[in-house]
Amino acid sequence: MSSVPVQFLIYVMTNLSCTELPVFLPLTNCFEVQVGTPVNLTLYVMNQCNRTKSIITDIIDTVSINGMQLGNLTNSTTNVSLSYVTLNWTPQTNQIGSQQFCAIAYTKLIFSFHY
Repeated sequence: MSSVPVQFLIYVMTNLSCTELPVFLPLTNCFEVQVGTPVNLTLYVMNQCNRTKSIITDIIDTVSINGMQLGNLTNSTTNVSLSYVTLNWTPQTNQIGSQQFCAIAYTKLIFSFHY
């Protein structure tokens, strides 16, 4: 038997400095696409908190469309409150009809340790 010491830091946070959830900017209209034709969409999310307090760290799909690929999270170069992912998909014959897609945006609080 052997032992290994472990040490870690626990930081207890005060109340959230921003309680506003990120908001997905709506994609307008119903998209009609054709089988076999590649589709590229951009899904935008707005951070409603000051970037010094909270940042968007990820957008994930919780209900995905078979074959749809999410690109990497990208921060807008023209608006610091916006982040986005690109969705790429080529609809297949077995996907004729309505498709459902759901996503979640994750945020991370920014804080600094004071010793």
